[in-house]
Amino acid sequence: MTAAYQLANAPCSWGIDFADRPENPAWTKVLDEAASAGFSAIDLGPVGFFPTDPSQLKNELSKRNLRLSAGGLFDPLTDARAFDGIVDKTRRTCSILKDLDAPRLVIIDCVSDERGKYAGRPSDAPRLSSEDWKAMIGRIVELAKIAKNEYGVKSYLHAHAGCYIEYEDELDRAMSDLPEDLVGLCVDTGHSAYAGIDPIALIRRYGSRIGHMHLKNIDRDVHAACVADKTGFFDAIARGIFCPLGKGVVDFVEVRDALDAIGYRGMAVVEQDVDPTGDASPLSNARESHDYLASIGMSSSDRG
Repeated sequence: MTAAYQLANAPCSWGIDFADRPENPAWTKVLDEAASAGFSAIDLGPVGFFPTDPSQLKNELSKRNLRLSAGGLFDPLTDARAFDGIVDKTRRTCSILKDLDAPRLVIIDCVSDERGKYAGRPSDAPRLSSEDWKAMIGRIVELAKIAKNEYGVKSYLHAHAGCYIEYEDELDRAMSDLPEDLVGLCVDTGHSAYAGIDPIALIRRYGSRIGHMHLKNIDRDVHAACVADKTGFFDAIARGIFCPLGKGVVDFVEVRDALDAIGYRGMAVVEQDVDPTGDASPLSNARESHDYLASIGMSSSDRG
């Protein structure tokens, strides 16, 4: 039996959450190391980090036997003042996705100062008012319509630690409020565990809506310490909350079996957020996670 999905990695595994940070490594290094680690694809990351000329990007990927897996938004969806900029970013991102035959857009509410400090603490975190929630959902719908109607790109919601769609009740509410034919679900196994959600149960519950997967893991002890110490999301990254896939709380044999059970056919994107100013080795992490997934039959080239 061959895995029905391909393994990709993402720029966040090299510490890249925003395109213009001076501490970001060179984009050529990220592509070189993703290919060296054994991956067949890579996410676009924040638009503007990789070359935005589709021909150039396609050529650079091809030279390394890579393809583009998806693109994403990591923006403040609760802020009406930021929305025009988000719409522009959506169009720039989806144009690249269309040209490189990667019609998947992952939509994430950006970590905010208010919610970011409550990552992993559902009982303490402030929640949106009904009015603000409705406005956020409306913005997601508008972005997904732009992606679909103008570029033929399907959108997938991603619940994320430190954001206003993080916890299980928020994710369930969003899935109920968002049109099923317009917005699917990207399950991130690590962010689910961070928020206290069972990712295996989540895969089983939303199988028909899952069109993209992020494979991520968290260190049990670091997570417990960060929650106890009330550590904010980005500080938790610096403390090493995310770890290679075979070393954390998520059981990826169960993830594999759950994906098989729902007949998953999308990309499986490995992520391990790191602090780009720290001493982590993204290449070593990527190799370790890729080799671990291959050892349990989650690589399309290694599963037998």
